[in-house]
Amino acid sequence: MPHLPFNTTPSPSSSPKSSPSPPSIVLHPASGIQDHSNQGFSSNLCVGASSKRELYKSTDDIASSYRLRYAQYLAATFNMSLEAALAEADNQLAPRRSSDVSEAEALRMS
Repeated sequence: MPHLPFNTTPSPSSSPKSSPSPPSIVLHPASGIQDHSNQGFSSNLCVGASSKRELYKSTDDIASSYRLRYAQYLAATFNMSLEAALAEADNQLAPRRSSDVSEAEALRMS
């Protein structure tokens, strides 16, 4: 066995004496998931009816939900208003123009 340059047993001076601090991140259930811990389920989370409805959403609903979430991300990340973020999301998520020339052909010509 090779010699390890460090001690594998923790030293008493380096171990923390105080109790661990509470977690800084608190998780909450997502929408459509409900807590049924007091109703005798083996799991304390149960998928609600609203999440089943989400499976049958139209593509327009999905696209508008994505657009709103993306705008909220932009607003929070770049410290901008939601209106400005919605305009930026619309600009970035706009359909691309089609071209008669493929990307490979464009690279060959240049």
